[in-house]
Amino acid sequence: MTHAFFKNNDNFSVEEEFDRDQFIVEIAFAPDDTQLDLLFDTEADYYPELIENLESGFWQHMICRVQAKYDGKVMGESYLGSIVAESPAAWLKEDTDNGDRSHQVNDMIDQAIDEARKEALRMLEILKEDFLN
Repeated sequence: MTHAFFKNNDNFSVEEEFDRDQFIVEIAFAPDDTQLDLLFDTEADYYPELIENLESGFWQHMICRVQAKYDGKVMGESYLGSIVAESPAAWLKEDTDNGDRSHQVNDMIDQAIDEARKEALRMLEILKEDFLN
């Protein structure tokens, strides 16, 4: 289940958009304003560097949203929070291996498309029942 904070955040900027199967896939990012000490170990060696780079603006703390759309309607979506990178483009590049997307983004795309297919089939059944009977 997607956390309400992710769904209620309307501050997403689209970084990539492409066709996959019958859907338009949109990858977008928004700032993640979750309190850092709730997400990261404040005693860890990396924590001071994390804070320094986030406060300086060198790194961003983000949420990634992948949506699968059909005819402009969101049919499926997936979220990943607590991404730390220089930018959305830098994170997408880092998450790419040998020119192919690695597991994180691919998993999100697959999840959004699977959800979209299920929603399309659910809608078809309702439409058949409403209009063909």
